[in-house]
Amino acid sequence: MRLASKLLDNLYLPSAVVILILFLVVNGWLAWPKAVYLGAGLVIGWFLISVYLSLIKVPQLALVFHSVIFQIGFLLFSFWLVTSSESLFASGLILGINLLFVKELLFDYQKRRSILKKRLFNNLEISDHLLLAYVVGFALLVALLAVLVIL
Repeated sequence: MRLASKLLDNLYLPSAVVILILFLVVNGWLAWPKAVYLGAGLVIGWFLISVYLSLIKVPQLALVFHSVIFQIGFLLFSFWLVTSSESLFASGLILGINLLFVKELLFDYQKRRSILKKRLFNNLEISDHLLLAYVVGFALLVALLAVLVIL
């Protein structure tokens, strides 16, 4: 269990490296300037939102980021932005934020499942199967988003 926690806490760096390597393999090694923009977007998106969420002093505002409605809406916005924009920095920024959401969902599912249910679904009673389906579905959609950014 300790190894799983360490891997989950350090999920972002390996994810970003894999995304950048796949981007370079698919688009050719001469696309390294574009990979720099994508990498900068990934890093800034991840750290800006994580610092922002840690600095928020109003718990009601922090709850907005952890609700199903916001996360699904932001994921739809992410797909729209990635498919309509050619800016790799913006795509990386959006992908970094979504990767942070996936990391927090996986961490909360593993450690604080009851709190995750209350935060995500606004105190509605849901089953563990529905929660697991949401977490896995969200992670798979973010993986699809990463594939769209890479291509």
